[in-house]
Amino acid sequence: MDMTASVRNLVKALQAAGPAYNEITQMLFILPRRPVTLLKMYPEVMESEDEVRELIGFSAKGFVYPEGLGSFLAEFYHTLFRLLSHPEKRKRLLELAGLKEEEFKEFDPLRAWIEVSLESLSKINKYSLQLLNLTVSKLSCKEPDESLSWEEVRSGAGGVKFEEARTLLKRFYLLPYTSDYSIYAYECPLILDAYSDLREKLKELLR
Repeated sequence: MDMTASVRNLVKALQAAGPAYNEITQMLFILPRRPVTLLKMYPEVMESEDEVRELIGFSAKGFVYPEGLGSFLAEFYHTLFRLLSHPEKRKRLLELAGLKEEEFKEFDPLRAWIEVSLESLSKINKYSLQLLNLTVSKLSCKEPDESLSWEEVRSGAGGVKFEEARTLLKRFYLLPYTSDYSIYAYECPLILDAYSDLREKLKELLR
C-alpha cells in the first residue's frame, strides 16, 4: 500500500472514532464538566461510570477531567482539529492523502463535529452562536496568522453573555482560542472556504 492510500485510510478511521460519532470520545472532548451534567448528557455511558473510569480514566472533583487514555484521546482530537483548522496544514494533509476538499467532505472529522456542535448549541445556548457568528464575520477578512482582540469582539457583542458564550465555544472547539486577549484566524475553523455551507447553516440557526 502506498503512502497516499495509508494516509487516506487513516483519516477515514479517525472520523469513525471522532467526537461526532463516538459518545465516549465526545464526552472526553468537551470535558471538564460537572458530573450531574454528564449524567444528563450521556446516561448510558455514565451508567457504567466505574468501568469507564477504569478504562479511560477521569477524575471527579466538582468537575470531571480526563486522565490517562481519556486525556490522550481528548488531546489527540484537539490536535487533529487544530491541524485541520489551519488552511496550509490542512492543504498539506489532503495532498498527502491524495484528496480534494469535495472528496474529503464525506469523512472530514472536523466538519462532522462542527455540524453536531452547531445543532447542540442552538438548543442549549443560542448566545454562543451569536458570538460565533460575530467572531466569524470579524475574522473572515484576516490571514490565518493574523489576530483579533477579544475586546473588539466584545464591543460588538451587545447583550450576549460574553464569557459564558466564549467558554462554551472553546469547549465545543468552534473557537479553540489559546489567549484570553486575542484570537487568531486559524483558531476559527468556520472561516475556511471548505466550510462556507456551515457558515450558512449557522446563520439559519440564528434566524
